Amino acid sequence: MGNYAVRNSGLMQGWEIDVADLTFRGFTDEEIANKLWPERVDSGKLDACKQKLRRLRRTEKFQAYYRSIVTEWSVHYVGKALNKLGEQIDSDLPWLANKAANDILTQSKGVITGADDNTVVIKMEGMPELGTPSE
Repeated sequence: MGNYAVRNSGLMQGWEIDVADLTFRGFTDEEIANKLWPERVDSGKLDACKQKLRRLRRTEKFQAYYRSIVTEWSVHYVGKALNKLGEQIDSDLPWLANKAANDILTQSKGVITGADDNTVVIKMEGMPELGTPSE
């Protein structure tokens, strides 16, 4: 992974940054432990290493740094993916053009309609009207 200005490691130590990078690249906890602490893993302390990784991942600084990696990746690839869909929508293959059109609509729904799928509306029925008491 290249070094980009988007990342902000704050006060993280080198091994913590390595854990975030390796996690993002899809390494398992055992593989990460073997890369970072081979002598501990060889001496039978793999479970302790995994516990250390779990504790680190629960910290705010790790989560913030990991989000910065995901943001960096997204900024780099989302535009490329959308351009590919734009190419596919003009395909002579009807199924590919239809799939691209559906993907574009799905991804753009929030931008086009302003709808937020994470919004919950609660409707209260049968409750008294709110206002000031009558005299």
